[in-house]
Amino acid sequence: MGDLPRKNIVTIGGGTGTFVVLSGLKHVEGVCLKAIVSVADDGGSTGRLRDGYGFLPLGDARQALIALADDTGAPLMRSLFDYRFPKGDINGHNFGNLFLIALTDILGSDALAIEAASKILRVDGRVVPVSDRPATLVAHLENGEKITGEHLIDERISGRSPIVSLETKESVAVSPDALEAVAEADVLILGPGDLFTSTVANFTVSGLTEAVTGAKAHLVYIVNLFTKAGQTDNYTASHHIEEITRYVGRRPDTIIMHVGAFPDDVLELYKKENEFPIVDDLPQDASIIRGSFADVIVAEKVAGDTVPRSFIRHDSMKIATAIRKLL
Repeated sequence: MGDLPRKNIVTIGGGTGTFVVLSGLKHVEGVCLKAIVSVADDGGSTGRLRDGYGFLPLGDARQALIALADDTGAPLMRSLFDYRFPKGDINGHNFGNLFLIALTDILGSDALAIEAASKILRVDGRVVPVSDRPATLVAHLENGEKITGEHLIDERISGRSPIVSLETKESVAVSPDALEAVAEADVLILGPGDLFTSTVANFTVSGLTEAVTGAKAHLVYIVNLFTKAGQTDNYTASHHIEEITRYVGRRPDTIIMHVGAFPDDVLELYKKENEFPIVDDLPQDASIIRGSFADVIVAEKVAGDTVPRSFIRHDSMKIATAIRKLL
């Protein structure tokens, strides 16, 4: 008997959430991984380089590359790509971002830059931008206001009028590589990550919703651990599912929901930002996987990083184990 065919797992998202999921899934045998990443990032180091060079914002691609990189063969390269300069003219810039921009300038395309970086990092899998063009997010609020730019939408502003719709300022189409990844996927994974600026942002790109709606893949959504001030104030788990379903065009087939208490010191950190654990108001249903999926170690602030980050994150191996049971 020959080997069983590898299962195609595709993540759609960006930032730390995608990094966590990929970091666990790369240890699952018999899978082929692809990461579809956002092209709407315009904050921090990525935003400064995007403004200066006009290339695709590659911060989310960089995080996915690091997650998929060989843990044993290139640990120093992984650390180097994740290094952030803490002072001087390049204060806040990430080495990996600068490296990818240099590769893009030399090779003439973002796709070739990602491919070259994948070889250097010994990546097992592929990282695919959701579009071949950079996008600018526009959020429409309930009170009639409009916010332009991912970094402004991402600001922690407690009590801000709710987001009622999200779109791109430009006409931006889904990339052929992203369409191919969705069409071939056995499992599609959304989240965790900021609901609007990391997950839904990808579905503002023309053509992705239709592709996912018609895909044969099993659709998985990983619910966030905490609300996000200014984006999902007072959102319960079911509210997250409603928004995902609205933008994606189909309800997730499987929902992964963390249950269990958080340490008091963690709760206090989030409370200072007016952010709170997501309330589980989902039904008792076979499609909902409940369990302790959080890594309760508080993530340290990196010197020079100006972008707001989560204090705690999902446990990558616990998520990988849950996904493996679906294969």
